[in-house]
Amino acid sequence: MPSFFGGDGGWMELDRRAELVQILCCPENGLSRNRIVCVEEEGGMGIDELEIWKGDGRAAWARRAAERWAGLAERAARIYMGLFEASPLPRTETELLTLLWRDPASGEPSVLARQLRVSRQTMTGLLDKLEAGGYLSRGPHPTDRRRTVLRLGEAGREVVRRFAGTTLRREAALFEEAASEAEAAEELEHLERMVARIESWHLAHPLE
Repeated sequence: MPSFFGGDGGWMELDRRAELVQILCCPENGLSRNRIVCVEEEGGMGIDELEIWKGDGRAAWARRAAERWAGLAERAARIYMGLFEASPLPRTETELLTLLWRDPASGEPSVLARQLRVSRQTMTGLLDKLEAGGYLSRGPHPTDRRRTVLRLGEAGREVVRRFAGTTLRREAALFEEAASEAEAAEELEHLERMVARIESWHLAHPLE
């Protein structure tokens, strides 16, 4: 996954076309002090300085909070992505089956396409592949024949058992070692409120 934020305050590298991009994160100074350094394969070495917050009137504390959140979200994403090594299927297929397991009521192609942020055409291809492998089945909606309902097949349930079982046991061990029941509940409640607030804001302000 490309990385633009150094959660540990250090240098991180990103391969992009013919460039090696290194970004120095300085949490104590805010993003306005950051520099993007490009080493180009063609034309020798050059340095391009970009003031990320140039012209932005937001408060310095909000800028630092944005940097910290971006770093934390990226670290969490890397952990989450690594968990898919426990699944015999690729990440998107595993996510689709897990969503169907967690919320059977969302088992319609259009709903899952929105949740996974894929096109309907891509979703159709995924469903064809998973249905052929016995991971799920398509059926008519009980009240609207124009709609399709998806249900987990036995192979799909086995994938979810393997993936969810491995990941949830690991997370349970983490909480058991790192906190008491009360501490874990307090931390998770705070995290749930924070994620809900951020999720709600982004849904109300989609990227243009």
